Amino acid sequence: MAERFAPMATQTKYTEVKGYATYYYYNGATTLPDVVPDFSRGRTILFVHGAGSNGHTWHRQIEAFGKQHSPIALDLPGHGRSAGVEGLRTVHDYADFVAAFLDALKVKSAVVLGHSMGGAIALDLGLRHAARVEGLILSCTAPKFNVTPDRIEGLRAITMGRAPQAFNTDGYSPKTAKENFDVIREGWMEQIKTDPRVRYTDILACAQVDLREAIAKIDKRTMVIAGADDKGTTPADAEFIAGKIRGATCKIVADAGHYIPREQPTEYNAAIEQFVDSLKG
Repeated sequence: MAERFAPMATQTKYTEVKGYATYYYYNGATTLPDVVPDFSRGRTILFVHGAGSNGHTWHRQIEAFGKQHSPIALDLPGHGRSAGVEGLRTVHDYADFVAAFLDALKVKSAVVLGHSMGGAIALDLGLRHAARVEGLILSCTAPKFNVTPDRIEGLRAITMGRAPQAFNTDGYSPKTAKENFDVIREGWMEQIKTDPRVRYTDILACAQVDLREAIAKIDKRTMVIAGADDKGTTPADAEFIAGKIRGATCKIVADAGHYIPREQPTEYNAAIEQFVDSLKG
């Protein structure tokens, strides 16, 4: 007979956070609508997605870590299936929202893994909501993003119907484009789950944030991961973060661009597992 509390498949659920019906993914037993799932297995790992993305982009990680840990991936407001037609205005606002999300799920603290914009959100959590953070994993991110005026204007044109959404290979490793194009198609399918207006407001939030000096105050175990072929949030950005946060480690993944979680999931997941297992207590 199977163990009564054996991990189950990925589940989804809604919870109310700051007036937003917030959709999230987890691994474990289903519960009634008003009952918070059990997140006591191993470490609670909170996955925070990037600009214009959604929680389903973490499906490989939810499945991989659900066997020994309690992974959770939310759709931020306006993203995926969560309520809202625009993103929040600042990275600070998103960090406060994520802290409130943990409150709604009765999670005191978690290992926080943030990707791209989610990485900046994770950094801000480490600064202003440090008690909620057991460790930080920062993926393809920067304390200050290189967002050009042309990129902002291009996304604004899409929101106004003056240009179509762009479906291209930007952000991916050349090896991915050549040998694993299905991964890029998957990324395009995730892209259309979120309104272009949300991607636009997210990029505005990214353009405003500058945590380059503040992150030296973070006192949490930290690992920074970057793709060797990422031209947006570069290996130099990762090394800068690791150099600022005391004791932080940095891992550069070959043959990966900005989307390591799906470009190189085996190596990515192994690095996460090693980091999580290294945490004491």
